Amino acid sequence: MERTRLRWIGIVVALLAFTGAGLSHISFNVDILKLLPTRLPQVKGLSLFLKHFAQPNELIVTIEAPTPEAAEAAADALADAFTKRTDLVQRAVSHAPWEKNPADLSELLAFLVINQPPEKVRALAASLSPERADATLQASLEKLGESLSPQEIALLSYDPYNLAGVVGDTGFFSSGVDQSEFSSADGTYRVVYAVSAHDFRNYKAAIAWVKQMTQLTHSAVPDPSIHLGFTGEPAFMADISGSMEWDMASSGFATLVVIASIFWLCYRRARPLMDLQAMLVLIFTLTLAAAGLFLSQLTVIGVGCAAIMIGLSVDYGYFVYQRSLHHRGTVAELQRQCVQNIVWTSGTTAAVFFALNFSSLPGLSQLGTLVGIGVVIGAIVMLTVYARLTLRFHRREEARPPSVVERLFATPGFWRKGAIATVALVVGLLVSLVVNGLPPPDFSARTLRPRNSEAYTALDRLYARLTDDRDMLSLVVAGKDEAQVLKRLRNAEASLSAAEARGEVKSFHTALPLWPAANNQRTNLPLLAPLAGEVARLHERAVAAGFKDEALVLDEAIFRQWAAWADSPTPIWPNNDTSRWIFRHVASREGDQSLALGMVTPVPGHEDALTAAVQKDGIWLVSWNQLGRELRHVIPREFGHVIIALSAIVILLLVIAFRSARAVGLFIVTTALVLACLAGAMSLLGMSWNFFNLAALLLLLGTGTDYSILLLLALKRNGGDVPAAQRELGLVICLCAFSASAGFGTISWANHVGLASLGQTCALGLVIDALISLFLLPRAWAFLHRSRQLRQ
Repeated sequence: MERTRLRWIGIVVALLAFTGAGLSHISFNVDILKLLPTRLPQVKGLSLFLKHFAQPNELIVTIEAPTPEAAEAAADALADAFTKRTDLVQRAVSHAPWEKNPADLSELLAFLVINQPPEKVRALAASLSPERADATLQASLEKLGESLSPQEIALLSYDPYNLAGVVGDTGFFSSGVDQSEFSSADGTYRVVYAVSAHDFRNYKAAIAWVKQMTQLTHSAVPDPSIHLGFTGEPAFMADISGSMEWDMASSGFATLVVIASIFWLCYRRARPLMDLQAMLVLIFTLTLAAAGLFLSQLTVIGVGCAAIMIGLSVDYGYFVYQRSLHHRGTVAELQRQCVQNIVWTSGTTAAVFFALNFSSLPGLSQLGTLVGIGVVIGAIVMLTVYARLTLRFHRREEARPPSVVERLFATPGFWRKGAIATVALVVGLLVSLVVNGLPPPDFSARTLRPRNSEAYTALDRLYARLTDDRDMLSLVVAGKDEAQVLKRLRNAEASLSAAEARGEVKSFHTALPLWPAANNQRTNLPLLAPLAGEVARLHERAVAAGFKDEALVLDEAIFRQWAAWADSPTPIWPNNDTSRWIFRHVASREGDQSLALGMVTPVPGHEDALTAAVQKDGIWLVSWNQLGRELRHVIPREFGHVIIALSAIVILLLVIAFRSARAVGLFIVTTALVLACLAGAMSLLGMSWNFFNLAALLLLLGTGTDYSILLLLALKRNGGDVPAAQRELGLVICLCAFSASAGFGTISWANHVGLASLGQTCALGLVIDALISLFLLPRAWAFLHRSRQLRQ
């Protein structure tokens, strides 16, 4: 006895250590692209875009005020408050960094000039010679007098020798670009960018930081007439991770409540109910601990595992309890009576879910691993622990009469009326399928985002008030170094120019003018660096031409910058704060990979052709809308392959279990009828197929098929006696179906659109599956065997 007690203590301690270690590693990944195969060009390109250009530590605070003056004052107050909190904020920006000090642009302009073709730079150097400097200054004065462009006037006022003229249009100096990032045209909408002082260890750190920043913002701008919004990567992480955490907890809790209600309605026994609830919590905790140890992060699909695991594991508990009601033998005997049904149903379910790891969709692989682990743990816990608990309870309680629900399931009239109602339902759903057709596909970006998110609401408002680039395509160019990226940028520019000539592109800007050209830099620096020694002469001539002393600040800083770079290795990158600010959305260098970003505005209807023409090795043309178009073609085919493979696994297991062609044939027909009715129900309710609820088909293969398997096993065990099989398992299967439907149904209220559609589709499919398996499958079995007996 002492040895047994020590063994149990050791098991409990080991489980506690396992659970603690696993739960401490739980983390959420809000990147929807982690659910999709990386081999897809859109997924690869968008992943690079998000990784290198999404600014993971930058919070964007939006300000809407009644007047431009109030908006600017609020933006300045916020930037000042953020700057003082060095424990929270590394940098806060409310205006273009060069706005107050144009000389800050000197490094960028010096960089752009040395990137130009050598013939342009030689012409520039000649225009600064003693013989031509006065003519150059006179041309600048004439431009200042004639120009109608505020940007050109502002730049020439600090660039009398027109050094920027050799650069041309870089896409940065074009009209309005520098203003659109900070303020709307009327000035009543402004944006402040705040970079976190520290990297976020996990999603909880992001939630805490955003909460602190929100409080700081509202205290710095208490005016109720000013509307504040928060968006950017930290806001998305906090918003979505928080809702994912809530979805997991709330769906699991709601499922437990529904299961408790169903159990109490049927059995009216508190102690077994409490034991069952404890087992479900134990199963969920152990599975989540395993997820923390073996999976790096949970995706949005993985969040749905809580309710799914509870809804599936309770099936085995119901089966054990129902068998225990009429069992008076030992625990071992009860376990032997239950083991065949539980092993076959849980084995089939686990095999199907584990087989999802062969899919190229990482999201499905994670869901398969989580639920597969949960099913195995659930079967073991119910057979080993719950069977022992429930049998001890029955030995202590007095005999009780069957409940109203139990008597109902023993009534022949119930089964007859149920069969009639199920036939009517099936006919109606099939008619709906014929009339309305299959549910339409929807792979738009809408299904990939939360239903309610303050971060997304703020982003939509930012698009509406500033620059809306959602109809644009992002040009992502990657290479192992600057030279390879430069070559690919030139190829992309040529492809886009050809597409523009074909009428497929309205406009485009690539990073080519801003990308370092090492060969040009090496040729141009020896021509430009000596100009630093002629600053006095150039300054004197400019003042004599009518320019003020401060007008030379920018040009003189450029001359000194060229001299400072004279002996630097190439390629040279600008590195001051202003340059880094501008380049953060244009270029990225990390390890042995360099990336450049551009924007393309396609002609509507030509996106696919344009993408096909431009995308080559290391070049991607991507957007969320393009991802939806790619998924529309790829995902149904991928799911089709997975469904065929999983169906083959299930059928193989059934052949081993039943050794009967009729039983396997009935299972196939039942499953096909369930899927057809599900499609009809979705069409009737106006639902559509998306990336998430397509997984419902796979889940139904792993969960709903249990009902058919249990009925077929019962029919085989009872020698084909349909009433006996229905009496034995009717109540259990109804309980299982309602519990599993509750598990999926609670996900229907998840904040994520796609995850909610997964829950709705699965709950609908499981109810249909249970009705067909309970009321129609046994009658089909009886009809086939009666026909066989008549032929004999």
